[in-house]
Amino acid sequence: MNRINMVLRILWSLCGTLVVAAVLLLAVLNFLSKPEGDGLFGYKGYTVISGSMEPTLRVGDYVVVQAEDFDQLAVGEIITFENEGTMVTHRIISITDEGIQTRGDHNTVNDMKQVTEDKYVGRLALHIPYLGHLMIWMQNPLIFAVVLGLIAVRIAFLLLWKPEEKTHD
Repeated sequence: MNRINMVLRILWSLCGTLVVAAVLLLAVLNFLSKPEGDGLFGYKGYTVISGSMEPTLRVGDYVVVQAEDFDQLAVGEIITFENEGTMVTHRIISITDEGIQTRGDHNTVNDMKQVTEDKYVGRLALHIPYLGHLMIWMQNPLIFAVVLGLIAVRIAFLLLWKPEEKTHD
């Protein structure tokens, strides 16, 4: 029974550490996701806030985009770009000398403006359903403070806690 308890404690500790690492990674990714910035190792993350890409991307999903060469993009790929201060994630419909024509999968008409290289942010690399809801929830200062407090307690526990050594007589 002792061995099972030890394995369960190790698994519990590992899960807690992975959750803390994931939360910290997402926080850093969000912080570094300004359009003009480099992101985290070339990746930027955004929450989907409209239904224009349904059913491919739903409201509350989280997308991670990676900066790729503008000239390497192809019709059918999903890209993120800046449009009047708003980040938009839509599919490439056509590519012309003037720029890239995009449209949301749920929309019946193309976007009004073509995407130019200076407005392009990145190509879809990863899509995580529902995570955007958590990211929006974390923008509440009270929730964010509680999560940071829990992370600090977890780190302190890992650094300070020493398991008791049992001696055999």
